[in-house]
Amino acid sequence: MTSTKSAVRLKVTESGSEAIHDPNTAPELPTSPEQFLTRFRNNFELNVLERPSPNELVLEFIHVDTSFVNALRRILLAEIPTVAIENVYISKNSSIIHDEVLAHRLGLVPIMADARLMDDFIDENGENNEEEDEGGANDRNTLVFRLEVACTHAEARAAAGSGTAGRPSSKGGTAGAKQPDGQEEEVVDNDDEELDNLVAPDVDLETIAKEAASKQPYQFPKDRPYTKHVYSSDLEWIPQGDQADRFIGEKHEIRPIYPDILLAKLRPGQSIELEAHARKGIGKDHAKYSPVCTASYRLMPHVELLHDVYDEDAEELVHVYEPGVFRLVPTTPGGSDPPGTRQKAVVHNPYACTMSRNFMRHATLAKAVKITRLTDHFIFSIESVGMCSPAVLLAEALRVLQRKCQNLMDLTDAAATNNQ
Repeated sequence: MTSTKSAVRLKVTESGSEAIHDPNTAPELPTSPEQFLTRFRNNFELNVLERPSPNELVLEFIHVDTSFVNALRRILLAEIPTVAIENVYISKNSSIIHDEVLAHRLGLVPIMADARLMDDFIDENGENNEEEDEGGANDRNTLVFRLEVACTHAEARAAAGSGTAGRPSSKGGTAGAKQPDGQEEEVVDNDDEELDNLVAPDVDLETIAKEAASKQPYQFPKDRPYTKHVYSSDLEWIPQGDQADRFIGEKHEIRPIYPDILLAKLRPGQSIELEAHARKGIGKDHAKYSPVCTASYRLMPHVELLHDVYDEDAEELVHVYEPGVFRLVPTTPGGSDPPGTRQKAVVHNPYACTMSRNFMRHATLAKAVKITRLTDHFIFSIESVGMCSPAVLLAEALRVLQRKCQNLMDLTDAAATNNQ
């Protein structure tokens, strides 16, 4: 659904955008807060446009102000609570990676935990403690993880005996070493001639690149020392108190979201032993608490054809200049279309417009196509890190915004009472 009733539009030009005020479509300004709220309640629309993946959501807000959607964007980035590792207690680390670097890497590992089931961290003085003192840690506000990994000489000798020491696997580890899924990867060596078979006209470049990488991996020297990779899947959750009962089921399973995040590399004789404590926090305190990879919005395009475009020009517009925005339809013989024309372009999906403005390079199309942007219609995109679905994050953002509005109303009422 596309709304075209907007007081101000942004006309897209070759050098940017310019505002166009149309008094014929401008609604009357509200004369009271009640009228404003009534108009917002009656006109506001929210529609889901697409769900590309479980962690992605694209929706549209109609008849709202920029301040509203920008507030949601900022709340999603910085004010939705999540759980992340805050304190790391290292008892042994003989690897090449420094303690503080290892702790930093652990803090950035996304944790699958529902922050709504945890309390805020309050210290012994009853204050929200952001320091490293953990006097107030308990099973209601802290999750405990343990990491104990070692690279033994026996593993190195076993790898050397099988002839796989130092050879990379298709996942970037070493052949013969355990990958995050617990399976060993086998390296397949092929001659250069086999790469010629990868060039196919109808295969996408990503598939070709992956096949080429798997068929012709880089070969390290055979005497390269054995290396063990430490992944986020090696983190073990240690339930405290009644956490095993509270965090039960696949929906509330406590674990790293992505098991294949590389934390460190160990050589024979090296080991790591540590305990990590995770807390509830928000992105305003640290980016590791942000629940979204990105949250963004753009103005809805409004695409018009000032006059019809036919045949070759229509094909270029549909397939080259603005793919997905227009479509070809047959012309009507004996109708309003000029005789001798086969097809023409019509507007099909303005949502697909990326504002590339490539059509402006074509003299005929530049005069035929007009693109504006509706200032009260927004396309909003949310990509979750994975601990919560985008729909849940949006609902939480609306609750945070509601609390902010209530706090502001309470402050204004208190100020008015004090002035009386």
